[in-house]
Amino acid sequence: MKRLLINARESEKRMALIEDKQIQRLYIEQPEQQSLLRNIYIGIVEKIMPSMDAAFINIGKGKKGYLQLSQSPANMEKDDSIRSLPRVNQSDKMIVQIIKDETDTKYYRLTRNIELSDEMIVYMPYGYYVAASKKLPNDVRNQLKMWAVETKKEAEGILFRTRAEKLTKEEFVTRLNQLRAEFQQLEKLAGHLKAPAPIVEKNLFFEEIKKIYDKEEFTEIICDDSNLFRQLKTDWENRCQLTYYKGSENIFSHFMLDDQLDTLHKRVVWLDNGANIVIEENEAFTVIDVNTAKSPSYKLKRDTIMTTNRLAAKEIARQVRLRNIGGNILIDFINMRDDKDRKAIIQLLKEEFARDYERTIIYGFTALGILEMSRKRTKPSLLNQITVPCATCHGTGFVESAATIAFRLERELWAFKNKDFSEVVIEATEDVINYFSGENKHHLENLEKTLHFLIKFEQVEFHKPHYYIKRFVR
Repeated sequence: MKRLLINARESEKRMALIEDKQIQRLYIEQPEQQSLLRNIYIGIVEKIMPSMDAAFINIGKGKKGYLQLSQSPANMEKDDSIRSLPRVNQSDKMIVQIIKDETDTKYYRLTRNIELSDEMIVYMPYGYYVAASKKLPNDVRNQLKMWAVETKKEAEGILFRTRAEKLTKEEFVTRLNQLRAEFQQLEKLAGHLKAPAPIVEKNLFFEEIKKIYDKEEFTEIICDDSNLFRQLKTDWENRCQLTYYKGSENIFSHFMLDDQLDTLHKRVVWLDNGANIVIEENEAFTVIDVNTAKSPSYKLKRDTIMTTNRLAAKEIARQVRLRNIGGNILIDFINMRDDKDRKAIIQLLKEEFARDYERTIIYGFTALGILEMSRKRTKPSLLNQITVPCATCHGTGFVESAATIAFRLERELWAFKNKDFSEVVIEATEDVINYFSGENKHHLENLEKTLHFLIKFEQVEFHKPHYYIKRFVR
């Protein structure tokens, strides 16, 4: 049984798809991190970079976007007889849509190929192509695409969603005309706005609910926010069971999801057979290691190895979805000597990621036995969304040891050898003092004789190994 739990009454909004008491999908939206994905703006071209084949667009409130010029409809269009968008010039005003959220190191990714949609079709005024969901039967896909080719204008693009399976031609034409009219209104509005400015700002939380509803089949939606519940009831009352949660306890806690949520920012995830996977997210790529825990892999039988790798493959697909890990992913499974076993794991991963909303590509195993794959990155990962770099280690996950700090102090003191000082007073943590002093303070005494001044410590409490030279006494 699948349930969609919606926690929207507090400032941080959360949504989880539950199947057999296990979280299968998770979405979190914090007010200051609200996604702008699919929002539409009238922007101003601030800079064109021919060497990068790109333009940088100001979309308002200090935010900038990156537009790939070679992917602009005007650049792709070769037939001058077909209406196309003008080419990009400095200071131009243009309608753009966000297709990828910004990160700490990258601007918003923009497109001029605007997409407007309803639950059955996606309309692109300058899409130039027709496509249909691969989940639709072949005969239905062919029929829908034939209708689109007969109906669309040459520059337009149309994509049919999975829910279009029972769409009639008359209903398709009606929906297409509605979306055409919506785009015309959008263009008219843009002409009256002072750029840069927003044209369409979507409620991404509600859009995410609709996205899950379009792609999943569940028996019940349970929501704790009265306003959102009324909106859902107006739109979907006859489509599935809707329940308003009135309890004072947080809805996620009530359904005992806290433990599962806590594991989503941990490196180690344990499997049912005692093995585990270790997930390391980096800027360039994510590395996932499958471990047999207490049993060395070379002592395990082939069946045991495959059982562990299968469990790991399923959990990896789930963790990647829940953590929204994107980009390049490297997976180090337990070594499989038989090529048949590797192919079985690749097939299992493809089946598990078929449930994913983002596009994934499984490339296969390298010569070193590492599986390579990639997942489309449209939004920051859960880790980037709910955590900040550690103020102590600056995001590395490590702090310098007491020994390293003690050696650094020694190097600094050597610079004052034979100076006109009688002693130095140093604040330091206990671990640094102990390491610096050495066994029975022999190192401290020898260094004092060599440097020709006394070294006096004042012990302080600090959150990492630390020292500070307070003063030299003449």
